[in-house]
Amino acid sequence: MRVTRNYRSNLLNTRKKENAGTKLYTALKRNSLKNRSSRLDSIFGGKAASKASDIYNREFITSPQATQKTQKFYYDMKYHAGQVQAYGQALQKAEKDSIYDKARESGSTEKIVENIKGFVSQYNQMLEDLEESGTRTDQSFLSQFNSMSRVGEIEFSKTGVSRKADGKLVIDEKKLLAADVDTLEKVWGGNGFSARAASRADSVEAAAEKNIEAEKSTTYNPFAKSNLYNYGSNVGSRFNSRR
Repeated sequence: MRVTRNYRSNLLNTRKKENAGTKLYTALKRNSLKNRSSRLDSIFGGKAASKASDIYNREFITSPQATQKTQKFYYDMKYHAGQVQAYGQALQKAEKDSIYDKARESGSTEKIVENIKGFVSQYNQMLEDLEESGTRTDQSFLSQFNSMSRVGEIEFSKTGVSRKADGKLVIDEKKLLAADVDTLEKVWGGNGFSARAASRADSVEAAAEKNIEAEKSTTYNPFAKSNLYNYGSNVGSRFNSRR
């Protein structure tokens, strides 16, 4: 087959563009790591090339499996916080036909007891989530809940609920079942511990939702070839910015 001069010239120009794109990618990556290394040298002292490489990999590249695991963690936190709100609201005294009014009519506190058990279970799981998270915001939430429970433990202990040293709640079911409606309403139906905890759980739920959204964008890698402007044959079609 005869190769024309124009065809050969176009082929060489295409290869030059591809080589230029590869060199640009390599130069940008090397320059970024070098700058990171210099900054880390001033912080840690000595050679920091390995630290820069580690930070590059950790900061911009997250495996799908790790992201999914973290998202599930925050989905669980969001769920538990939502359940604390639901049980807390169910225990609140209403002006008409409240859970306590119905207990007086039926002569049974079973429904109230079920809601208290649900509240305690979800509250403890929410605390575990906050403790495991370890972020500054979640540690602040944890501290607030612990302060609330310390203030309210004298009251809710009258219904068989006690507070452990780690802030979690424990139920003495026999004592809870023995509590009368008036006592249950006074402890759990007013603006006491359960109402305050439910209100604060709303903030935990919102924070967990934000973390879920943030995790969705952690797999971006600005040094990936596909994210480099003017790389290869896709001239001008990609920009080095978050999508």
